[in-house]
Amino acid sequence: MNAHQDISTSGTHAAGPPDDVARTILTGGRLAHIDALRALALLGVIVMNIGSMVMAVNGRATFAAAGPTDLAAAAVDLILFQGKARSCFAFLFGAGFAILMLRSQTCGTGFPAFYARRMLVLLGFGLVNQVFLFWGDILVTYALLGFALIMVRHWAIDRLLKTGLALVLAPPLIAAALELAVGGPLPNLIETSRGAEAAAALAAYTSPSYADAVAQNIRTGLREFGVNTPHMTLYNLSVLGLFLLGAWSVRTGLLLDPAAHRRLLRRLAAIAIPIGSVLSVASSLPFLGVRATGAAHAAITAAYVGVPILAFGYLAAFALLLARRPSPPRRPSPLQAFLAPAGRMSLTNYLASGALGCWVFYGYGLGQLERLNLFGLTAVAVLLFVALALLSRLWLARFRQGPAEWLWRRLSGSA
Repeated sequence: MNAHQDISTSGTHAAGPPDDVARTILTGGRLAHIDALRALALLGVIVMNIGSMVMAVNGRATFAAAGPTDLAAAAVDLILFQGKARSCFAFLFGAGFAILMLRSQTCGTGFPAFYARRMLVLLGFGLVNQVFLFWGDILVTYALLGFALIMVRHWAIDRLLKTGLALVLAPPLIAAALELAVGGPLPNLIETSRGAEAAAALAAYTSPSYADAVAQNIRTGLREFGVNTPHMTLYNLSVLGLFLLGAWSVRTGLLLDPAAHRRLLRRLAAIAIPIGSVLSVASSLPFLGVRATGAAHAAITAAYVGVPILAFGYLAAFALLLARRPSPPRRPSPLQAFLAPAGRMSLTNYLASGALGCWVFYGYGLGQLERLNLFGLTAVAVLLFVALALLSRLWLARFRQGPAEWLWRRLSGSA
């Protein structure tokens, strides 16, 4: 079976993309609407990361000084962005895996060895980011879970879909059922040291010493992976499930040619966005100061399924918005043209946003940690994304890849 056959006929109920889309993928070209989707996901990730740089360290004081506008901005970020942006990002990571596999089949490249190298390099990026740049790194998790994708590369389409949905939707419901059984939240070792750790983090990140920040970055990483057990388990299973669903969307052609699947995408957006929004409001209640116990706490835990559901709605709606035009000239819309370069350089922009944000807020840089309100944090994040998008366009006018993407490709070998 050749690569074009694989993309269009593997598994069941598969409808492949038109020949020009398949040709673009198999010859190493880019699909602008996927790059634009990745940029939108990156925007949400930057909004949440910029907020967490301050709120995770100085959240109590920031909330105490918040006015109505600040609280509204925080509620919008929590309900619309928290978890949803990184869910979209993970979904598109899985889609990228499937596209790389197709290209590798066409070139005759040994895909497992190539992808293992690629994940090892990504792991290196993540460790550097975690230690020296931003403590809230996601690349280490992506790299470690990415190795599992090698083992599912020959799965049928239906199996990818069913397993992906199970990993995304079942864990919050199982956790809620366990909470009901034990009569309270699941044990979490991280809770025993939260107050002391917050004080230590505030001291480290307001210190003018960069070495203090690096030491705190290491402690934060070890703490999150070592003792934040229920949260990390739910999150990691969800990420792996989203990887599988992203791969499924490429194998079926759904993500590759949204214009050919308008009816399905409209239905998905119409169902997932309202349901996901209601559930996301419920799952955000603890972050908004609402404390629940017993069955109410279990219900909030179960409502976490709204995070990926709303992400699916976002992906469907924006895929429709960014779908290529059905008649010539097939030029991208202004929105797609603005977003796509940022998506092509998503790794570079992700690393740069974390480094710049930490430099602005922490003591070894501009030291603005205690000076911005909640609304200001969101505004800074949006302006930072716009600046990175404009810089990406200028960079790609001269170079084929972003600097981090170039290094990733050189160290991994080509697909």
